[in-house]
Amino acid sequence: MSKTLTLGYMPDGTGAAFPFNSVFQESKNVVQRGMDGIDALVLWGGEDISPSYYKQKRHSKNQCWSGIPSKRDMNEWKALKYALMNNIPIIGVCRGAQMLCAFSGGKLIQHVDNHGRSHQIVTSNGEVMLTSSSHHQMMYPFDVPHEMLAWTPEQLSTCYEDGDDLQITAMTTKPEPEVVYFPHTKGLAIQGHPEWMQKSDRFVEYCVELVAELLLAEETV
Repeated sequence: MSKTLTLGYMPDGTGAAFPFNSVFQESKNVVQRGMDGIDALVLWGGEDISPSYYKQKRHSKNQCWSGIPSKRDMNEWKALKYALMNNIPIIGVCRGAQMLCAFSGGKLIQHVDNHGRSHQIVTSNGEVMLTSSSHHQMMYPFDVPHEMLAWTPEQLSTCYEDGDDLQITAMTTKPEPEVVYFPHTKGLAIQGHPEWMQKSDRFVEYCVELVAELLLAEETV
């Protein structure tokens, strides 16, 4: 018999458990009520994270204007540490995916273009679907253990720039990450915005399926 699952979220999130409320019957603001009793932690979208979390200087277009961690950065990093220490699965969406990538030992490409609109992605099982997209930074998980689950069918960006505003030439031969699983942190990083889409959209269904299959298989048996 499956138990009632609770999704913990940070107060900056807009959507609480949606679109994952078909899996999580309850949601909990972990800043106000603590993280005890949650079955997964979700970090939602927002402004750029501090490049200090992935050991780079600030790019001229990085929206973390001071370059130092914000209060939100620090709160979410603490929550990630707690989740890792207590074997709590993590879901990162957009900014949350980028934070999760940095927490898992990866880094970010600090500036890309042509990702401010909906576009197609292809999954590791060959399925093609539309994702909602709004970001100018990109996960770079290639130096740490990861499973690439979805990427763009072709490279959309014309630039991939680091903290020195210089081109990252390695990206000319790599896929543009859209959904990445980090097994060592039990984290699912979703670059798009399923919470902006309709429940019936395939991308929303796909994200919910990944959460159930990768993060909660043991919980829901």
